[in-house]
Amino acid sequence: MDTQIIRTQQSAGFRRLRFSLELEASYRRLRSATIRDRARMVAPAGLLIFGIFVLLDLATLPPDLARVTVAIRLSVTCPIITLAWWLSYCRWPGDLAFERLYTLAYLAGGLSVVVIIAAARLRDFPMPYEGMLLMLMFGYFAMGLPFFSASIASAIIIVAYLTAELATGLQPGAVMANLFFVLTANIIGMVGAWLSEYRHRAHFLDQQLLNLLHQSAAEESERKSHLITVASHDLRQPLNTIGMTLENLSGAGLMPDQRILVQRLQGTVSHFQRLLGNVLDISRINEGMIRPENDVFELGPLLEQLVELTCDHAAMQGSHVTLADSESGIQVLADPELLSRALQNLIVNAADHSGGDEIRLSAAQLGTMIRIRVSDNGAGLSEPLQDTVFQPFVRGGRGSETSAGLGLGLAIVKELTDMMNGDCGVTSRPGAGTTFWVDVPPPKEQREARAIAQPAKAIPSAVPDSRTPCDCAPPGG
Repeated sequence: MDTQIIRTQQSAGFRRLRFSLELEASYRRLRSATIRDRARMVAPAGLLIFGIFVLLDLATLPPDLARVTVAIRLSVTCPIITLAWWLSYCRWPGDLAFERLYTLAYLAGGLSVVVIIAAARLRDFPMPYEGMLLMLMFGYFAMGLPFFSASIASAIIIVAYLTAELATGLQPGAVMANLFFVLTANIIGMVGAWLSEYRHRAHFLDQQLLNLLHQSAAEESERKSHLITVASHDLRQPLNTIGMTLENLSGAGLMPDQRILVQRLQGTVSHFQRLLGNVLDISRINEGMIRPENDVFELGPLLEQLVELTCDHAAMQGSHVTLADSESGIQVLADPELLSRALQNLIVNAADHSGGDEIRLSAAQLGTMIRIRVSDNGAGLSEPLQDTVFQPFVRGGRGSETSAGLGLGLAIVKELTDMMNGDCGVTSRPGAGTTFWVDVPPPKEQREARAIAQPAKAIPSAVPDSRTPCDCAPPGG
């Protein structure tokens, strides 16, 4: 079974309540299992109803007639219902066979009502035909029989009723009047059963299509996750080897022109590592492979580590990173590794694309949040770019130039910040520098009462370790 078969069936329709062979077999198996479950609820209700009729027979019918009707109900109808109830909990018979037995139980119950009406006619006690109407409605609606099974069984019951009425001497005019109401009830039941099965079949197609799409999405997600894992290992390993080789060459006493060439190669490898890191990170985020582990920690040490991590890269771009004086003892509730990665993206982005020579990192309480700022003295951003800069694949530049990179670094910042229940944004003016900011929540106690925070917990290294899906390579713009 595939989605094309289901969509074709939905387009073709099923007014005759029949699917293609493959779909019909699956539907009937599901329907039979549903009927078995339904019988477990319907059978007790049927026993209760016939039990009430036994009491009514004893209370309202002549004693000789009551003995007959009660005997039929207790020796035929109730045992059949009890048997169906018991079989619904047994492994044997199978679901398809049980559906047939369930239909036969309905037929036997209806015929027992016909016998009771005939027995009353023979004793000159005109028992009303409402029992027939009740039986028909019970089969069509309460028992939930399939349309064709219910219709055929009901037709047999009605023919038996008509035959019994004529055989016991009821006048043809009275028989036709009774038959009119019985047939009317049967038509109503048939229409209801057709609509019910039609809706059930439509729901079956929708559910099967949803299951197939969900299975396909799960398999695709698994393939993507496997590809990301393999790419992260197989692509980074040779890059790291090349990077270490170039590092060794840079300290090997090369000639000036050779040293310049090695430095260019180092920059190219670093740039490619950042691009690869961003692609893998955004893929991990989209696949739900990154999960925040929010904790309370002191912000100051993390900011100091960030300066140490990014100062070499900033120096290669002609700028330097400084940590501005910030409020001491600031604590936040966030994932230290994800927050470090988001801020690292902002610092590297400023170094690569701002055109300035100074990058300042600061933090302060702002309302109910802690705001961390990464400011530069570069060329600034235009207003249209400020509105879209956190979207994937949006790239800025210096002046009229378009920056290198994939435009994923700031999109990753947005995703990681949202994971930590925070926010991010930018303020800038062309020619007056840019400030990117990240808001993260403080501890709950500090947020509610702004009281002195509890002693800070020791934070993990700002460089992600092996248990987190984040990479530590500086990202591109």
